[in-house]
Amino acid sequence: MTTSNTETVSNFYENVKRGDIAAATSVFADDLIWVEPPFPGHDGGTFHGKENILANVLGPFIATWTELSVTPERISDTGEVVIVHGRYRGRHKETGRPFESRFVHTWTLREGQAVRFEMLADTVQLFRTVRPNGPGEIAVKGQTVNVNGVDVFYREAGPKGAPTLLLLHGFPSSSHMFRDLIPALADQYHVVAPDYPGFGLSAMPDPKDHAYTFDNMAKTIAAFTDLIGLKDYFLYVQDYGGPVGFRLATSRPERVKGIVVQNGNIYMEGLSENLAPLSAYMTNPTPETEAPVRGMLTAGTTQFQWTHGTRNPAAIDPAFWIYDQYFLDRAGNDAIQLALFRDYKTNPPLYPAWQAYLRTHRPPVLVTWGKNDPFFTPAGAEGFRKDVPNVEVHLLDTGHFALADDASEIANLIRRFLGTHISK
Repeated sequence: MTTSNTETVSNFYENVKRGDIAAATSVFADDLIWVEPPFPGHDGGTFHGKENILANVLGPFIATWTELSVTPERISDTGEVVIVHGRYRGRHKETGRPFESRFVHTWTLREGQAVRFEMLADTVQLFRTVRPNGPGEIAVKGQTVNVNGVDVFYREAGPKGAPTLLLLHGFPSSSHMFRDLIPALADQYHVVAPDYPGFGLSAMPDPKDHAYTFDNMAKTIAAFTDLIGLKDYFLYVQDYGGPVGFRLATSRPERVKGIVVQNGNIYMEGLSENLAPLSAYMTNPTPETEAPVRGMLTAGTTQFQWTHGTRNPAAIDPAFWIYDQYFLDRAGNDAIQLALFRDYKTNPPLYPAWQAYLRTHRPPVLVTWGKNDPFFTPAGAEGFRKDVPNVEVHLLDTGHFALADDASEIANLIRRFLGTHISK
């Protein structure tokens, strides 16, 4: 009887749980490639060969922890890789600090043996436990606050007395899309990134009990800022963050000190013809018009959104789209996303009001735009020149999720922008 790839991977975790490392690692091919991303306090890297990995990666890892458990919660086989979502739990032997963090692992198997293993997603928390006060480390906290009966998760870092940057994510992502940007700015600024209800780690109330509209998302974020005590802030808006953020800005202009726009459209000329299926659905929602937009909820499209137009798609961390797809695939989430697709029709009619806000209140604006975005074209970036005379527009050679390619460059642009416009 042939053992499936998912069974093989599941057996690995069961053997680790029992402490039988020899049995666990029997699945490793001699030429195994083991990939870990760099985290604060951990260099990461790509390691080659079973014996090298046992001696220099897995062995020291196991020796570092006590009460260690690596528990898969969901294992799926895409046909190309086996994806494992789960949790780490344990206690660091040296510091005595307990930890718990989510992880995403991917396995590539050939003839029943693992030839490639990649560690992805939120394993960063595990390594922060090792060096909780390491030099140059930025502590990013994951927290939850109840907003009008809905638990809203948010990431927060940096000194609370510093100027605040409020990061508003796009579809189909969450605050996870800012995982590289937050620590790049939080040494000097207070950075806050919430997940909207129905996205990421925020609660996902039933659409019968919660209105999934852009108006309601903006009201939720406004109430969220009140609850955590944000008096004023700079906005960073991307994709859905555009209509959410500009609703926030027009309702509370005195609180918004400036806006960073990254592929967040508020001009008709920026809308690509690739959005025609969405336009058809939001204008006339029928089973026939719904079918094409359901394709926007699939793993292939999520990966496309992260990789299309990037300079080297193979270099983009799969953690981005794997993490997003995990939450899209939850039972009932499709109804939430379809509701927001239908409600998108409320956004273009508000473009003139948002443009008038820019002319009237004259907030400083920085535009960092992936010029190869298949949905929001560079014309959307250039549109800001009409309403913001001193706007900075930077067209980057990347796609819709520009942070996947250019987090460092965008962070540097933001630093310069904030340094120029923060009141002394």
